[in-house]
Amino acid sequence: MRLIALTLSTALLAACTSHTPTQPNAKGVAQFAGDARLGEEVNKVCFASTIDGFHDATDDTVVLSKGRDDYLIETFGGCFNLDQAQRLAVDSTTGCLGKGDHIITSDSISGHSDTGFGVQRCTIKAMYKWDAKAEAPAETEESQ
Repeated sequence: MRLIALTLSTALLAACTSHTPTQPNAKGVAQFAGDARLGEEVNKVCFASTIDGFHDATDDTVVLSKGRDDYLIETFGGCFNLDQAQRLAVDSTTGCLGKGDHIITSDSISGHSDTGFGVQRCTIKAMYKWDAKAEAPAETEESQ
């Protein structure tokens, strides 16, 4: 029971981490132009039912993790609480996540929302490999 609680606590803390886009006025994947962590676009991500966690959410992007693999998921506009999500699930038509599938977010752990947005269904626009070990632009500036 302690292991489950610890795992849940870790996932929740990871979900709360903030992310400062490299280009504040840019939207979607354009926020990460020149970011060494951003990899090539992929057509499908085949761990849709076993995601370990998520982090670095903005209003239209989120990084999904499974083991050592991370993917930046870009959604179409109108995903109001993605950057404040406390819980996240995926809804795919197959065992793999692809364009047109959905990310389901909730800004509440308990299922009750104070923001009025509650549960949101966000449509996936694009997916990219993400290398969390690569140096982020802010880290590069600080080291110089």
